[in-house]
Amino acid sequence: MASKQRDLALKLQKRIAAGEFSETGKLPTEDQLMAEYGLSRYFVRGAIAVLAEAGEVFPVRGNGVFVREGRDSGYMPIGTSYGISADFGNSNVTSVVCEVALEKTDEELSKRMRCEVGSPVWRVVRLRRVGGKPLCYETAWYLKEYVPFLNEDIAKGSLYSYVHDDLGLNFGFVDKVIHMDWLGGEAAHLLELNEGDPAICIEDDAFLTNGKLFNASKNLYHYKNAKFYAMASMK
Repeated sequence: MASKQRDLALKLQKRIAAGEFSETGKLPTEDQLMAEYGLSRYFVRGAIAVLAEAGEVFPVRGNGVFVREGRDSGYMPIGTSYGISADFGNSNVTSVVCEVALEKTDEELSKRMRCEVGSPVWRVVRLRRVGGKPLCYETAWYLKEYVPFLNEDIAKGSLYSYVHDDLGLNFGFVDKVIHMDWLGGEAAHLLELNEGDPAICIEDDAFLTNGKLFNASKNLYHYKNAKFYAMASMK
């Protein structure tokens, strides 16, 4: 259910980014979207709600759904979790794969991932670059129970697309914790910064629609190159 809403939201997000609705400044009507994508009103409204939460659109009662005026490029929405590839477009994102290893969870990681100690988990370490600039040093864990296979070639692309499109997992929601951290030697080197420099740290715990956690990650963002945005209600 959430998967269909997510897929439609992604498609509309790409059309917004391409400027397809710039002439009218509005999305097609619900009825038009229902006919175009063969989805019910429930799913169309769900996708629009996702875009509204991400700050891409805003509904005006009786007038339709308006596309927000473009902001400077390079901002990542905090309210959604489609991944860096989706936020910037695959053509602009490259991944340097530092490590792909099958490990067993220790007590600390097992508690976070809500699994038994010693559960097999893929550990993936990557440097994400956007437009040639280092953006994020990412350490992610995927439970082998849900992701049976990973390798370096797969990790060079969008892991969320692989898990969703190729493995058929249905994404539910993501818990995010945002705090400041300090860079260690390897992360600093890859981000082209100095050891001990500050970093924006976002820790994600990703759940499926059945409430099971399948992925956890720690993402250290370049304090100069990373920019985020969120839309807040004033009601």
